[in-house]
Amino acid sequence: MLKLIKVFNSNTNGYWYIPENRDPGLIEIDEVTGEVTIALESSYDQELGYPYFASIARGKVKQMWDQQDLPDEKFFAWG
Repeated sequence: MLKLIKVFNSNTNGYWYIPENRDPGLIEIDEVTGEVTIALESSYDQELGYPYFASIARGKVKQMWDQQDLPDEKFFAWG
């Protein structure tokens, strides 16, 4: 499960990602180049030892950016 929440009240354009209802990480979008980067890994990704949820979040945000569909919140579940 992954929840994306758009960053407001900041110079940063991007999304907070919340994996499995744990502490969030941050995905940033460079509006000029369209590059999407992992700015801050969640504590859960750090516990896992690799950016599993950060990579999924980055991919989803990149898809949304490419489609110019940037909602305030988005939820993903798989199983």
